[in-house]
Amino acid sequence: MTWLVGNSGDTRQHGAVEASDALLAIERHSGIKSIELHKIRRQDPALARGANERRLIKRYRRAVELAAKGRLAESYERLDKIGAVVACGLGDQADKLADEYLRLAEQNASAVVVSQTWVEVHRVNSCVRDALKTKGLLGASDTTVQVLDRLDLTNAQKRDERFYPKDAVVVFNQKIREADPGAKGNLAGIVKAGVLIEVGGRFVTVSNKMLNRISVHQPREISIASGDRLHLKANRRLRSGGRVTNGELVTVKSVRADGGIELSDGRILDSSFREFLPGYAVTSYGSQGKTVDYVLFSDSTVKAATNAQQWYVTISRGRRGIRIFTPDKRQLRESITRSGHRPLAMELAAGLTPRRVIHLWDRLHGYLLRFGRRAADNFVRLKMAHRRFRDHQLKQKHEHKITPMLGERPASTSRSHRIVP
Repeated sequence: MTWLVGNSGDTRQHGAVEASDALLAIERHSGIKSIELHKIRRQDPALARGANERRLIKRYRRAVELAAKGRLAESYERLDKIGAVVACGLGDQADKLADEYLRLAEQNASAVVVSQTWVEVHRVNSCVRDALKTKGLLGASDTTVQVLDRLDLTNAQKRDERFYPKDAVVVFNQKIREADPGAKGNLAGIVKAGVLIEVGGRFVTVSNKMLNRISVHQPREISIASGDRLHLKANRRLRSGGRVTNGELVTVKSVRADGGIELSDGRILDSSFREFLPGYAVTSYGSQGKTVDYVLFSDSTVKAATNAQQWYVTISRGRRGIRIFTPDKRQLRESITRSGHRPLAMELAAGLTPRRVIHLWDRLHGYLLRFGRRAADNFVRLKMAHRRFRDHQLKQKHEHKITPMLGERPASTSRSHRIVP
């Protein structure tokens, strides 16, 4: 019996196009039995500071278990019963969420806000930061920096100038000819061979096969102070010798005069690294792999962006609790039952009937009917019998052909071959 150890991903979560679809196909259609880890360790009642919180964590963990089993509606009901789902209007949703984030910050509890869309993420980031600033939980002085906001373009879109804003910045994530990782440039044009990028006065052609090595960004300005949280958006080796990883949430210690940003863990983001955003709110895709004390879910009410994978990932990030802020509880409950997986090609083809191969003699049969059905049938029957006889002869000739094997040599002069040991 063959076992597939599931350490390469969880198909119940979000997945990249190239990686997760293959895993999903293996899981659904290969017949290989997988091994799964069912015990949930993140929501641990031992973390509770009292009997009441211990009961809440147990009920929270049960909701996560139900979501993992695909019982999404039951998972929602469990969270609603413990008061984790908060109904609010669109006008005060961000303010209520910011107040909750502030309350947790004053308790020194870690938290992250998750939403389905970037529009909601940017709105919540701004609102939460303003609340922290008002309470004096961030540094007094702000420094304005220009960051690069990545646009999620497909390779096909990268070959279309219409998807590049006027101020677009192209970043090389891997080395391509003279452009090293981290190099920045501007779009010079679209050519037949690929995309032409101007980098430091030189032109680099990125072939169509290498478009996944570049990303397109739009500059935007943000304010940074000590205590701010940042969401890093690229893998890079820093000039100071350290490394940063795409998806990291880091805390700012100070902003240097040369533009470098010192982090609380001692690393320094040099002035050339600007691929980050405020890190108070992230998308559910970006929250994968994160663990915090509390997760706050800001429902954007965009039905198309809400599905089973988004729900499972979002609610399972917290150790001790979750709070869900939504303007429409009924719609949210309905939306989370929709699967976010792309249908596989083999699943789309399952209901199709293979087209019968039409041979030449099948086509001629229709024309021969003018001479009578019996004559047409006999003619086609004779032709097909001749083809089968010819194929049989070719097969026999192939089977009787002697091929020298290892350790054998064929006779060179005799018409009927013999094998000499």
